[in-house]
Amino acid sequence: MKEKKVKEKKQKKTSEKNSSKVKFPISLKLGTIFSILIVLVLGTSTLIIYRLLSSEEEAKAEENNQTINSRTATSIESMFMDILSDSNGYLNTLLLLNNDEDFSQKQDILFNDLCARNTELQFIYTTEGLYKTELKFGETNPESKENFEKWLKSNEKVKNQVLAGKFAVENLSPVYEIASICILYPHFNPLTSSTELVAVGFDSKKYDDILATGSFNSTFLVNENGTVLIHSDFEKILSAENLSYLMAVQTMKNSLKVETQNLYPDENGKNWYYAVNPIADGAMFVITCVAESDVFETINHIAFRIACISFAVLFLAIILIRFFSKTMTYPIEKLVDATNQIETGNYDIELKATSKDEIGQLTQRFTDMTSGLKERYNLLRFTRKSVNPIIAEKALSGKLHLGGENKTATIFFSDIRNFTAMSEKMTAQETVGFLNKYMTHMVGCVEKSSGGIVDKYIGDAIMAVWGGAVSSGSVAGDAWNAVKAALMMRIALYEINQGRIAVGREPFRIGCGINTGNVVAGFIGSEADNQKWEYTVIGDAVNLASRTEALNKPFATDILITENTYELIKDKIIVEEMPEVHVKGKEKPVKMYAVINAVGIKGPSDIESLRKFLGVKAPDLKKVNPDEEEKKYEVLS
Repeated sequence: MKEKKVKEKKQKKTSEKNSSKVKFPISLKLGTIFSILIVLVLGTSTLIIYRLLSSEEEAKAEENNQTINSRTATSIESMFMDILSDSNGYLNTLLLLNNDEDFSQKQDILFNDLCARNTELQFIYTTEGLYKTELKFGETNPESKENFEKWLKSNEKVKNQVLAGKFAVENLSPVYEIASICILYPHFNPLTSSTELVAVGFDSKKYDDILATGSFNSTFLVNENGTVLIHSDFEKILSAENLSYLMAVQTMKNSLKVETQNLYPDENGKNWYYAVNPIADGAMFVITCVAESDVFETINHIAFRIACISFAVLFLAIILIRFFSKTMTYPIEKLVDATNQIETGNYDIELKATSKDEIGQLTQRFTDMTSGLKERYNLLRFTRKSVNPIIAEKALSGKLHLGGENKTATIFFSDIRNFTAMSEKMTAQETVGFLNKYMTHMVGCVEKSSGGIVDKYIGDAIMAVWGGAVSSGSVAGDAWNAVKAALMMRIALYEINQGRIAVGREPFRIGCGINTGNVVAGFIGSEADNQKWEYTVIGDAVNLASRTEALNKPFATDILITENTYELIKDKIIVEEMPEVHVKGKEKPVKMYAVINAVGIKGPSDIESLRKFLGVKAPDLKKVNPDEEEKKYEVLS
């Protein structure tokens, strides 16, 4: 009986809310329309005249020109850097797979994947003998390699500059008779400890949309010598025209700083406002210009516009009644459209009540309802993302059960050295941005290795498991996959650090600890309703893996494995034995091994060359106490 009364009370409140009095009914609005017309005509005319006579017209045009230039420069630099990052990733992956029996097949697969992610790519060339072309480009240019090498031979100065560490961008359109830009940069091969020249060619026509900056502004891209790279005039691209005759281009050669707005004449004496922005350390310059006559064209026509606007306002008064009828039908049409979008699963709908009548009230209620639906939908999406897809799929299919089970697994821990101290020098946005990028690369290495699952993130640390929920089929196979993932992380971190060093930032160092042993795997969490459950592994083997990771710092290494893991895969890896460690709860000391490299892979072959590659100094092992726990805090007196 009590529940029935509560239900009736809620229904009464809902009814009262839905039947609340409208503050501004439509009948009242129609009654005041003629009064508003007079105010609207006078107010609109005054406002438009004021805006058109504003003295800030010129400043706005210049600011817009500068904004377009900066935005375009950011977009182009981002696209160029993406191509460089992907090509570097491709080359470094080839280094890891160099000794595989099916290397040629894997090379083709990786290159096709590179082309799929970079549709503008035409070819990639290295002085070490690699040359790959995109299928269509290779068919239309069967002698592209010979033509490129001929061009490179005739441009020894460019080649020498690149091998000396300088970045270069050249227009090769005259060579291939199609739009083609080539990025030439030095690439350090950590396996051979030598620098090679890498050239990446791509279709510049793919960037035409970036230069579509409006009716007055014009944007083009030149290299440091003034040669056209991207331009709205395709003939200038094909001929690789040099624009050094423009005063703006002459000025840009003498400065690598972002230029303020400057007024320069062109070859015909017509004045243009030029905004110049260097990218890639001055290897390229984005130039945006707008004619001085166009900037003042609007001001010159103000008098004519005032007359036209006056007549337009009078005409507006005539059709205003019809317009107000639209204020009722248009919101309803928007509501119907929004309903259809929700039906298709789109909850990102922005509806604002433009009136305070019944329709405005309906729009507000609809918006509130949509916000609630979107919140529930986002919560569901977040819940799905917070659970590993493999774990979720196995749990839903009944392959994982509540409770624990004994397994022999390989546990992996990694941690960024001194990240807390380094993060204090970064903003919150920079810290999160770096961690997201770092985690993406590291998790990618785990996922590329068979059976690897990220168990959890602990700040900047990663815990992963092989042989827990998923196994390769053998304990030795799981151990080998874990070590392969760590070696891939080493290469991935090297590439990240190269980008940081290039912009003058401090490189990051990580430590990886790997141990194989018996664990209890299962769902752990609170048994209370609506609380979190997590599939994980626990046991001494997990604790030892964490302890192993911490020992990388005193041993000046980046990948340490225990004797348990080493005995399983010792024929596959090159290691250096480290001092024994006493672990709490174990009678005998534990042997640790630093992973130097995989057998048969070019690269570090001993601990000295590894530390040189990592950029760390060899410690005095006599002074290192491996049994001491890593201290991450200091008590101040």
